[in-house]
Amino acid sequence: MIPVMLFACCIFAVLLVPVLLFLFTAVFRHACVLCGLPKPSVSTASGVMMLIWVSKTLSEAVMNVIVQESCRSVGVPRWEADIIVIFLLIPIDLLISASLHTGLMNIRFGKGVEVWFVMQLIYLTILIPVGLVFGTLYIFAN
Repeated sequence: MIPVMLFACCIFAVLLVPVLLFLFTAVFRHACVLCGLPKPSVSTASGVMMLIWVSKTLSEAVMNVIVQESCRSVGVPRWEADIIVIFLLIPIDLLISASLHTGLMNIRFGKGVEVWFVMQLIYLTILIPVGLVFGTLYIFAN
């Protein structure tokens, strides 16, 4: 029973990847339009999003190891190191995303920052209501 459930979860996760890529690409294209830029094609936008994801993942993994080991060596608890990592991820994400937007979309760096901020606002307007719904359901279930 457990291997079948594990296999089903793996298949679901693999099928979820294109859906998430489409969602991130749609948000990026909409953010470009809201910032007064021409709407990029789906292939260009998905390529930019994939490259940004790979770049952020690698740099954030290196930063996570550095912060965790530094905090471990001075005796800071792991949960506090995780909070430090979360707060360091925001400017790193901004810098990488805006730089790649600038280079790949042939726009100014300031417009890249603007696109990043608009994307974050769109993500928040999606995540906050979803979180409120799930939080309300959880409260009423208990």
